[in-house]
Amino acid sequence: MTVLDQFVSFARELPAEQRHLVEDVLASMMESLSSSGDFTQAELDELDRRTAAKPEFSDPETIASLFGKPFSA
Repeated sequence: MTVLDQFVSFARELPAEQRHLVEDVLASMMESLSSSGDFTQAELDELDRRTAAKPEFSDPETIASLFGKPFSA
């Protein structure tokens, strides 16, 4: 019997209120270990762009068009 099998047997024997606690912790662990929280390729590309030795930034005209006036004003 594997450790996982032993865990399942142990959890099945718990009273319902205690089993819910174990299920909640297990669900949290599964969520934290899943790949659903990983960065997308677009996010990784953006992080690479921002942390590059010579990062690229938007030109002042683009910034002004987004915010309505230049930062130096």
